[in-house]
Formats: sequence, C-alpha cells, structure tokens
Amino acid sequence: MSDTAIRVTGRCRCEKNPVRFEYTKVPAEVHYCLCTDCTDISGGAMALIAVVERSTFRITQGESKIHNYDTKPTCHRRFCSECGCHMFLYVDAFPEHLLIHVPTLDRGQDIGAKPDRYVFVNSKLAWLTLPDDGLPRHQGWANSGAPVEV
Repeated sequence: MSDTAIRVTGRCRCEKNPVRFEYTKVPAEVHYCLCTDCTDISGGAMALIAVVERSTFRITQGESKIHNYDTKPTCHRRFCSECGCHMFLYVDAFPEHLLIHVPTLDRGQDIGAKPDRYVFVNSKLAWLTLPDDGLPRHQGWANSGAPVEV
C-alpha cells in the first residue's frame, strides 16, 4: 500500500446539493468485482471498486442524504436518499477500509491506481467474456488462492 498523498473527489448524481466525498491517499487496490452482490446492486456485469483507508475518506457535503442498505449482514452499502446513487460500502471483514464505486468519482482525475485484478470470477455471468488483459483472476478476494482460469 502506498503512502502517497492524493485528493480524489466524488459525488452522487443529484444536480442540486449532491452528496460529495473525497479520499486523500492512494487506494490500497482497485479491482473489478464480479460478485453477485456488486453486480446486482450496480445493475452491471461487473463493478469497478477502489479500496481506500477509512481514515483518509470523508464526506464533504450532503451527509444527511446518505442512507444505508445492508445487502448482506456484513455488507453495508451507502446510497443517496434522493437520487439513489450507490456511492460506497463498508465490509465487516475489512474494518480499516471503505470500498468506493469508481464511476461515482469525478471524471478526468487520477484516482491513484489502476485496476490490477478481477475478484469473484466464479460468480461471473456466463455470457460475459473477460478481456485478455493479463490481469489475474481470483475466485474470491485477491490473495484468497491461486488465480483461476476463466
């Protein structure tokens, strides 16, 4: 994990008074998640996630609009109560970190790291073909076993 300082900002989709947030340290990792929880909640075939230290993350505007939805007993997702945007989540297994949905970050900025793996590939939708980009593929979280062929 890098100690490099950075300022990355994000927001919900509200045009007036959006929820705004930032993190100030390079993410511990950025990955493509194929778990059913992330894909179902995002409505996509995969989710792009930046994992940041909680101590470097803060809400800068609109905190009262944030609501929680537990998609699993250990997974706590935060949404804007007005526009419905899913911005970030907490996972009990990683108490020191927060997972941010990269598409909610302001466009055109360096987010601090590039995706370096695919996780939960055994949950991948059958019709999805992953690109031949050389990134490792893992059955669960990275480092939870040897990469798998998909």
